[in-house]
Amino acid sequence: MATTPMQGMHSMWYDHYKGAVYPLDLDGTPCCRPTRTSAPTLLDSCCAFIVRDANLTRAAIDSVPPILCIHMMEAALKGNHDRSIHALMARWRLKSLVLSKLVPSVFSSLLPLYEPLYQADLVRQGLRYTTSLAHTFLECLRQESPTKMRHLDLTGFPTAEVILYYLTSHCMLVHNENRRNNMVHLYNQAVSLAEECAGKGTNHHAPLAIDMQNCLPSDIFIEIKLDAFVTSESCHSELCKALTVSSFPGVRFRLIVDKLSVTCLGGDRVNLLLKQVSPEQLKGLQLKYNSLRNTDFIRMAPILQSLVNLTALDLSCNHITLYDNEQMAVIMEQALSTLTHLKRLDLSNNRIKNKLCHVLLGISNPLKHLRLVACGLSLIDLAALASFPTLENIEELDLSENNLSTCYLPLMAVFGKIANNVRVLELQDCCITDEMINMLSVTFSLMQKLLYLNVLGNTWKVETAIAHAKYLCRVSSLRVLRISYPPDCYNSDASNEDIEAETKLVFKTSLISALGIEDSQKNTTRPERLVLIMEELE
Repeated sequence: MATTPMQGMHSMWYDHYKGAVYPLDLDGTPCCRPTRTSAPTLLDSCCAFIVRDANLTRAAIDSVPPILCIHMMEAALKGNHDRSIHALMARWRLKSLVLSKLVPSVFSSLLPLYEPLYQADLVRQGLRYTTSLAHTFLECLRQESPTKMRHLDLTGFPTAEVILYYLTSHCMLVHNENRRNNMVHLYNQAVSLAEECAGKGTNHHAPLAIDMQNCLPSDIFIEIKLDAFVTSESCHSELCKALTVSSFPGVRFRLIVDKLSVTCLGGDRVNLLLKQVSPEQLKGLQLKYNSLRNTDFIRMAPILQSLVNLTALDLSCNHITLYDNEQMAVIMEQALSTLTHLKRLDLSNNRIKNKLCHVLLGISNPLKHLRLVACGLSLIDLAALASFPTLENIEELDLSENNLSTCYLPLMAVFGKIANNVRVLELQDCCITDEMINMLSVTFSLMQKLLYLNVLGNTWKVETAIAHAKYLCRVSSLRVLRISYPPDCYNSDASNEDIEAETKLVFKTSLISALGIEDSQKNTTRPERLVLIMEELE
């Protein structure tokens, strides 16, 4: 049954904006929780005051140099003043507007890694930016405002699917109007020619007049570059058509996709959409939750090989299986071998067991981000990871939900190689034993750039966790530690809740002391206070 255009578009899956496609600025300040470190400049204060009132903004546009209009647009975007944004865009004096040059990235700080509510806030803020600019741009053109803007770049910020549908529909509308106008023009030419050949009075056909209002003025050619997130069949269909017509020469409304996320649509639709994308333009590709099987990947492998400028690839949460399938492992190796700019890779929740070496052999460019969550990694895979030539460049590594209890030696080698550069390390539910962590703790203390460590779900004894914390105290850069309460803190008798709560409190106090959190404000070696996040053991 066909779905309506709006079905599925109102539900924003905030988790889809995390991971490989949108890298976090780990040193940045939280965009939705601004912390003022310095007083605003006079320019910023004046622009912020002006854009609060749309009438004042209109009056100021004609009185200030063009450079100040850029600062006013920046202030209007940050303050979510839509009417002032419309006033500025209606008289924009430049040929292009690049959103990433006006406002800082919303994907900043460590908060999105452990605060789901904050992740939702920053995605909503990014959607506000792109929604306001995309809709206002087309409205200004439709109203024939004196704007000079012809190129709108929204990349780096998420675009709501309803806005993507709106843009693709307009792209097709402009294309169809252009075809209609050309056909009428050809018809009128034929009528005129017939009159010349047969003489007046013998031709009973009259020229046609176009009295319908066009979506865009006839002499305007525009281009919108964006990040597309597709979860509905209707939007998928419109995007396929819009990208097809955008590739035609002389097209008046061109859509360019910089990052593409396709979710819950299946292998056939994924393959169809990838064929319409301009290969040299695509920088990020996310295909999670599409139930992609080996046959689907084999079909799309040639298309993946053509994406030569791809920097981020997310194939997580599918049914790709390399285990006991040498041919499939070789195909994936070949598909990755042409991606010479790849920096971020996520293969989580696919069966990679014993074949990680093939995946890594296909990667020639140093990776900065690698997620292998729940891939069934074995001792062979960890050994392959340890021998990966550019492993020392990894800044974000996630090996969560793999049983690493037998992988002490290769894990030690992996940690030793990444120690100089790793900033985010996740080892949740990895079955790391007390003996292993006691031997690995020294390696953790060498990670002097480590900002975020997640070791939730590992069942250590109280004394083991505290001993590990004493080594982590030496990591002056560490800002977030996530750890579970040890099994020792839980009482088998459910009626003794008070005893259990007291045991947990004693453990937490001891852990805080071992980490040196109490003295961190006096400690000049730790620039920021360490955040300790403790969760129940599942």
